[in-house]
Amino acid sequence: MHVSTEWAYQSAKQLLLMMKDGTLSSRQLLDYYIKRIERLNPQLNAVVATDYSAARARADAADKARREGENWGPLHGLPLTVKDTFEVVGMPCVAGAPSLKDHLPKQNAVAIARLQQAGAIVFGKTNVPLFASDLQSYNKVYGTTHNPWNKQCTPGGSSGGAAAALAAGFTPLELGSDIAGSIRTPAHFCGVFGHKSSHGIISLRGHIPGPPGVLSETDLAVAGPMARTADDLQLMLDVVSGPSPLMEPGWQLKLPAARQRKLQDFKVLFWMEDPLCPIAQEMQSIFGDLKQSLEQQGVSVTLGSPMGMELKAFYPLYLNLLGGVMGSSHKKMERRAMGLAAPLLQKFGDRFQLPKLFEHYLEGASQSHVEWLRHNERRYRLREKFLQTFEQYDVILCPNNMTTSFRHHQQQEMFMRKVSVDGKLRNYTDMFMWIAPATVLGVPATSAPVGVTKEGLPVNVQIMGGAYQDKTTIRFARCLEKAGFTFQPPAGY
Repeated sequence: MHVSTEWAYQSAKQLLLMMKDGTLSSRQLLDYYIKRIERLNPQLNAVVATDYSAARARADAADKARREGENWGPLHGLPLTVKDTFEVVGMPCVAGAPSLKDHLPKQNAVAIARLQQAGAIVFGKTNVPLFASDLQSYNKVYGTTHNPWNKQCTPGGSSGGAAAALAAGFTPLELGSDIAGSIRTPAHFCGVFGHKSSHGIISLRGHIPGPPGVLSETDLAVAGPMARTADDLQLMLDVVSGPSPLMEPGWQLKLPAARQRKLQDFKVLFWMEDPLCPIAQEMQSIFGDLKQSLEQQGVSVTLGSPMGMELKAFYPLYLNLLGGVMGSSHKKMERRAMGLAAPLLQKFGDRFQLPKLFEHYLEGASQSHVEWLRHNERRYRLREKFLQTFEQYDVILCPNNMTTSFRHHQQQEMFMRKVSVDGKLRNYTDMFMWIAPATVLGVPATSAPVGVTKEGLPVNVQIMGGAYQDKTTIRFARCLEKAGFTFQPPAGY
């Protein structure tokens, strides 16, 4: 087989088996990825920092250990890249920020330490937007990352370099993070698998943002695996999940196993329409084909929304709590100004076609702790109602986003940008709407490929599950794969 694609699109599980049976060495695989990145990365700019010499030494040590009968763990000798928001010793952690371009971590992020303890070799970092706060991946330090499906288009953000690297066959696994669809949207834009984990099951200590050195865990934000197969999502999730250092002395994590074995075992709620955020017609059509395919295979599919609730039940509360998280990076005067701007946005927003409901974000950024506690209580009441859905259904299928990937759009502040959907200009921030329910409620959601548009851009579905049912949403993604909904390599790679 030609060297350029020999191992590029093998799954992590397949590569680990080949290393185990001696048909492939860790060093061979690492050198293969390095060559592929050197040849193809200049046109994509997905991988932005590397530590090849340390990686080669570790690969040689992994091969030696294997020959001597040692087992380092489930990822023994597997080279991989991670999103440049996780601190990794030996490489800068910039998080897209000029102020951090020389930041060299002195210790690994908790999730990175778990990957290394399982035998992985982290050899590179992938690009993100400034402080991981956009749905495109570009910054003043490393520049713009392009989508392998169409280099004029964005791979998404903030785990955009991660999704592009997977789609281009630069790495078998990636570690991403998600507070506003930052795993799910890039997975959808690049046609790979991504898993937004249940809140709190993977420690974010050593992740930027917050600032370097933060010990607390962040509200709403999660880390999660990205891959080209559902099995690989589960493989990585098993390695990186566990109690945070704060809870480790007295806690253990035991995620419930998926009860369903095959596609027909699932009861599906199919939620594809909402007045707050209509989706592109061609995506609707691909989701229609998905529904028909599921029904033909004997899956019980019901159209509707969870407990009859629409996006407007989740989105304002999500914006408020997101404002609470993001507001911590603003000065007191800025937060006060945001609070004063909120009623003006509410009053005049429609007239000037400003982002819908964004006054809730401004209010959240400027609210008191007392107000935050009230919103937090609202979250848990909403969660309790939402979780009743899973007394009747196993998973909820919905879009990740209203649109497929779009052309690079870096002008203006994010809140002023527009995106064309079916010829109509929509607010850029509408792309946060479909990811809001799973994030605000802290439940798992897996992004899995289900088709490609006529223009040749991937479409993923979002699979939401009940409390801590991460293994169930990933199992459903795996069943979709078995039914033919698999990752497809972009043309030319």
